[in-house]
Amino acid sequence: MVPLPTDDQLASYYHAYSQDNQIDFSQRAGSRYPNLRKLFHWVSGDVDPRDFVEVPSGARVLDYGCGHAGYLSDFHHRGVAISGAEIAAYTVEACRKHGYDVKKVEDFSHIPFPSGEFDIVYLMQVFEHLRDPHGFFQELSRILRNGGMLYLAMPNAASIWRKVFGCNWVSGWFAPFHLFHYTRDAMKKLANQYGFDLLLAWSRTPESWFRLNLKAALYSKEFRLDWHRNWLDAASMRYLLMFLLRVIESPFREKDCLVLQFRKR
Repeated sequence: MVPLPTDDQLASYYHAYSQDNQIDFSQRAGSRYPNLRKLFHWVSGDVDPRDFVEVPSGARVLDYGCGHAGYLSDFHHRGVAISGAEIAAYTVEACRKHGYDVKKVEDFSHIPFPSGEFDIVYLMQVFEHLRDPHGFFQELSRILRNGGMLYLAMPNAASIWRKVFGCNWVSGWFAPFHLFHYTRDAMKKLANQYGFDLLLAWSRTPESWFRLNLKAALYSKEFRLDWHRNWLDAASMRYLLMFLLRVIESPFREKDCLVLQFRKR
């Protein structure tokens, strides 16, 4: 984004865009039946840290940008020593009332936890929102212990769907919220500067992202695509898109959502 919005501007954008401040801490089917959840996510393309973040016994975990705390809540109920960090005050307050260790992010250049606190940190669809990726990697290096694991999920700037949808690739561009766009090679070089080695990288396209791009292409004057419900949101259409996506994009290496696993040296 040029020029980059300030932190205050970003906060106002998020406040204006969001329409959902209800937090549900109940254990849903995905928590009770993890194998079925993984199977469904394989079909739907959803990227869920519960499916691939391995947590050894006794490990300390941080969910940075924990949102409505669905992942954090599930890990917590499984006995994982997990903390969260979030910008939304209502989320922080609700989580604390439920006994979760969640701290409010007051400054995007500082992670509000002590140095060497965590064995595992994950950020799901957060890194592309940060104004200072270099400074943030310094913070990640600070709070992670040597040998600790870092998981990142973000839009993939090399995705085949970026080429297909062009200016309607909303799942990636998502202006003015997504400030930078990354490929696996760019992230590998960036992380290496701060003591992280890339262990694993893969990508997939969530059906919900693909549907968002279709909406952008079909409804060019609609500026709240997440909240614009139409025939594309019908269950029958969603399941059809899920299966079509798995078939159509199978020959391509670069899909919409990029997932990276790093180890801190």
